[in-house]
Amino acid sequence: MPPRKVTVPKPLEHWFNDIAAITRLREILDDPILQVACATLTNAAQPTYSSIVGSSGNNERICWLGGYNDFYRDLQKLTKSPTSRNNVPEEWSHIE
Repeated sequence: MPPRKVTVPKPLEHWFNDIAAITRLREILDDPILQVACATLTNAAQPTYSSIVGSSGNNERICWLGGYNDFYRDLQKLTKSPTSRNNVPEEWSHIE
Protein backbone atom coordinates (compact mmCIF):
# COMPACT_ATOMS: atom_id res chain seq x y z
CA MET A 1 0.00 0.00 0.00
CA PRO A 2 1.46 3.40 -0.95
CA PRO A 3 2.30 5.81 1.85
CA ARG A 4 -0.51 8.18 2.65
CA LYS A 5 0.02 11.84 1.99
CA VAL A 6 -2.44 14.17 3.66
CA THR A 7 -3.84 16.68 1.19
CA VAL A 8 -5.14 20.00 2.40
CA PRO A 9 -8.67 20.58 1.06
CA LYS A 10 -9.46 23.58 -1.11
CA PRO A 11 -12.41 25.89 -0.59
CA LEU A 12 -15.06 25.25 -3.24
CA GLU A 13 -14.47 28.66 -4.82
CA HIS A 14 -10.84 27.73 -5.44
CA TRP A 15 -11.77 24.25 -6.68
CA PHE A 16 -13.96 25.64 -9.46
CA ASN A 17 -11.14 27.98 -10.54
CA ASP A 18 -8.85 24.99 -11.25
CA ILE A 19 -9.94 23.81 -14.69
CA ALA A 20 -7.28 21.07 -14.80
CA ALA A 21 -8.61 19.49 -11.60
CA ILE A 22 -12.19 19.59 -12.85
CA THR A 23 -11.20 18.02 -16.17
CA ARG A 24 -9.14 15.28 -14.48
CA LEU A 25 -11.94 14.45 -12.03
CA ARG A 26 -14.38 14.22 -14.94
CA GLU A 27 -12.01 11.78 -16.69
CA ILE A 28 -11.74 9.66 -13.55
CA LEU A 29 -15.51 9.55 -13.05
CA ASP A 30 -16.01 8.60 -16.70
CA ASP A 31 -13.67 5.62 -16.30
CA PRO A 32 -15.75 2.44 -16.83
CA ILE A 33 -13.89 0.59 -14.06
CA LEU A 34 -14.83 3.24 -11.49
CA GLN A 35 -18.43 3.22 -12.70
CA VAL A 36 -18.61 -0.57 -12.33
CA ALA A 37 -17.05 -0.34 -8.86
CA CYS A 38 -19.57 2.31 -7.77
CA ALA A 39 -22.48 0.31 -9.19
CA THR A 40 -21.21 -2.85 -7.46
CA LEU A 41 -20.94 -1.16 -4.06
CA THR A 42 -24.33 0.49 -4.47
CA ASN A 43 -25.93 -2.80 -5.46
CA ALA A 44 -24.30 -4.63 -2.55
CA ALA A 45 -25.68 -2.03 -0.12
CA GLN A 46 -29.25 -2.37 -1.43
CA PRO A 47 -31.64 -3.81 1.13
CA THR A 48 -33.15 -7.16 0.21
CA TYR A 49 -36.44 -8.66 1.28
CA SER A 50 -34.68 -10.89 3.79
CA SER A 51 -32.79 -7.94 5.27
CA ILE A 52 -35.94 -5.81 5.57
CA VAL A 53 -37.97 -8.42 7.42
CA GLY A 54 -36.88 -8.60 11.04
CA SER A 55 -33.35 -7.32 10.59
CA SER A 56 -31.97 -4.68 12.95
CA GLY A 57 -29.04 -4.07 10.60
CA ASN A 58 -31.33 -2.73 7.88
CA ASN A 59 -30.99 0.87 9.10
CA GLU A 60 -27.21 0.70 8.82
CA ARG A 61 -27.48 -0.81 5.36
CA ILE A 62 -29.73 2.02 4.15
CA CYS A 63 -27.36 4.59 5.66
CA TRP A 64 -24.43 3.07 3.76
CA LEU A 65 -26.50 3.11 0.57
CA GLY A 66 -27.27 6.81 1.05
CA GLY A 67 -23.60 7.50 1.72
CA TYR A 68 -22.48 5.79 -1.48
CA ASN A 69 -25.06 7.65 -3.55
CA ASP A 70 -24.27 11.02 -1.96
CA PHE A 71 -20.52 10.58 -2.39
CA TYR A 72 -20.76 9.74 -6.08
CA ARG A 73 -23.27 12.51 -6.80
CA ASP A 74 -21.20 15.07 -4.89
CA LEU A 75 -18.11 14.13 -6.92
CA GLN A 76 -20.12 14.59 -10.10
CA LYS A 77 -21.19 18.03 -8.89
CA LEU A 78 -17.52 19.00 -8.63
CA THR A 79 -17.14 18.47 -12.39
CA LYS A 80 -19.72 21.14 -13.28
CA SER A 81 -19.49 24.83 -12.56
CA PRO A 82 -22.06 26.09 -10.07
CA THR A 83 -24.93 28.11 -11.53
CA SER A 84 -24.24 31.16 -9.40
CA ARG A 85 -20.55 31.88 -9.10
CA ASN A 86 -19.16 34.34 -6.64
CA ASN A 87 -18.52 37.66 -8.39
CA VAL A 88 -15.54 38.55 -6.20
CA PRO A 89 -12.58 39.67 -8.30
CA GLU A 90 -9.70 37.18 -8.52
CA GLU A 91 -7.29 39.42 -6.62
CA TRP A 92 -9.58 39.32 -3.55
CA SER A 93 -10.23 35.56 -3.59
CA HIS A 94 -7.73 34.89 -0.78
CA ILE A 95 -9.99 36.74 1.70
CA GLU A 96 -12.95 34.83 3.05
